[in-house]
Amino acid sequence: MIAKYLASAGGTTCSVVGGVQPLTAVTYDQAKSRCTNKGANWHLMSMHEWAAIALWSLANGTVPRGNTNYGRAHDKLFETARRADNGVPGDASGTGRTDTGKGPATWTHDNTVHGIHDLVGNIWEWQDQMMLSEGQIKATLDNDPSLAESAWPSHAAFYDSTSSTGGAPRLNDKIVNRLGAVGDSANVGNSASVDFRLLTKEAAYTPSELMRRLLIETATANNLQGRVYMRNFGQRLPIRGGNWGGGVDAGLGALYLGISRSHSNSSIGFRPAYFA
Repeated sequence: MIAKYLASAGGTTCSVVGGVQPLTAVTYDQAKSRCTNKGANWHLMSMHEWAAIALWSLANGTVPRGNTNYGRAHDKLFETARRADNGVPGDASGTGRTDTGKGPATWTHDNTVHGIHDLVGNIWEWQDQMMLSEGQIKATLDNDPSLAESAWPSHAAFYDSTSSTGGAPRLNDKIVNRLGAVGDSANVGNSASVDFRLLTKEAAYTPSELMRRLLIETATANNLQGRVYMRNFGQRLPIRGGNWGGGVDAGLGALYLGISRSHSNSSIGFRPAYFA
């Protein structure tokens, strides 16, 4: 069961309610702890769960829009929600984050009021069960939040880059162009980005069903909108979806692998999930 709304404040755990500001400025470990502290079977939403919802929306023709332009959808400007700062939708000054679940039904995964809100835009969401370690993808084989991070399998899948100083990410069986020093997990330095639908695979890379199921790899440009960002040095934990100023770069395919687990800011939050 996936939380209908982004997590909001709730003591040492978190709440899931509509019409309030989402909880932001939390690190990966804080987000994970706030979810597990809710009790048995609660966990931080995983890459597996995100991808399952995203691919369901794609298959059913209900890919959501969201707050991608300071309180409104960049591609449907009349779709708006109340901003945190009560500012005018579209005004690029101030904080354009909106209240949980206050956008139209087209901002949910099934385009109904009963769907999962705010997956696209508003704030980036921490994801569990995957990391980028020195450019190599580590991820659970299936949705298993009980598996210790140290036991996550390493895969023959690397985010290489087309340039040593930036360029575009590409999937490879090794790192040819590393953008920084091994072991450096600082949130600065060279990075690479590309539209998810245009992410390429080197001839040496073996396509992976698991990577496709996680929305890391795509076999076609006819896929979900969003931009992929990465730093293939140090340890990087994923956030997905984009934020309120993301525009065309936000979307169900948006993936940011350029920050460390200790990073936090006002445009990053999370969403809990529950095994019934």
